[in-house]
Amino acid sequence: MGTERPVGPNVPRAWERAGSGGPRPFTSWISYRRPQGTCYLWESRHSRKGAGPVTATGRAAPHTAEAESSPNPWLQLWAPQRLAWWIALIFLVGSLLFIAGAAGSLAPSAFGGQHRMAIYAESCYFLGALLYTVSVYGQVFESLNADDRVGPDGATHAPHRYRWFGFEPGKLSFWTPFVLLIGSLTFNYETTFAVGAKFELLPKAGLWWTSLIGSVLFLVSSLLQLAEAGHGYLKFDPRDVSCWVGLLFVLGSIGFIVGSLPGFPDTGFPTAENPAGASIVKVGFLAGGVAFLLGSYLMLPELFIQLRSRDRRS
Repeated sequence: MGTERPVGPNVPRAWERAGSGGPRPFTSWISYRRPQGTCYLWESRHSRKGAGPVTATGRAAPHTAEAESSPNPWLQLWAPQRLAWWIALIFLVGSLLFIAGAAGSLAPSAFGGQHRMAIYAESCYFLGALLYTVSVYGQVFESLNADDRVGPDGATHAPHRYRWFGFEPGKLSFWTPFVLLIGSLTFNYETTFAVGAKFELLPKAGLWWTSLIGSVLFLVSSLLQLAEAGHGYLKFDPRDVSCWVGLLFVLGSIGFIVGSLPGFPDTGFPTAENPAGASIVKVGFLAGGVAFLLGSYLMLPELFIQLRSRDRRS
């Protein structure tokens, strides 16, 4: 695992640390004053999104080529050499599966009955939760391996070697995906046993509780994500797409929590057979899935905005 790295990048010795801040007790931004009088700003989320792991091909290509290929980051959709792109894409597909499962549960007659609908919905949730876990582990990997060195010209450099596992409790950039990973693994338990129960292969063991716990962990992680993007608790910059990503993830988590609550004592997903609150369960997970879909889509322009920003800065 290795030792925990200090917060912030390794910068030239001639640079002077001018200030820092973030949601206490974490540091999400640090400013440096360079000898020529200019400033360099490091931001934890923006750094790993624009300077996260890339393939050998992506590392060899000049950053300016990526930025100049399309001046408008909102029109760029293709960057498979970057891990951040895959993270956004996989989370987006996972959200589509949650939406498909919740939407299907609203029309059981289209599947020929409640049981067939339940198998379809639970299968969608199982695959969606699995993709969430893959994407979230990618975020942990991204946090552990963001560029950690800055040259005199402001260009960033990758770590000497990738770290597959690690624990960095002093960094908000680590806690955000780590809490989300625990929540996603909780959903994996719920969806695996839920779909297994439909085929009478596994028992229904604490499914409602795991659904609720997973949703709460998603909310905690989303609030941390929003605090990291806004550099403070209860801070929101409407001009920053990263803040919108965090806000939409918060709304998605709330939707999942709302969908979990009426499921007691059954599973909290839309296949709950308890008539009381069943509609709230379905609509809650549908709305949550839509919010996560929008948030994961915004992670794509967020990536290209950060790439263009660091190219201009360097």
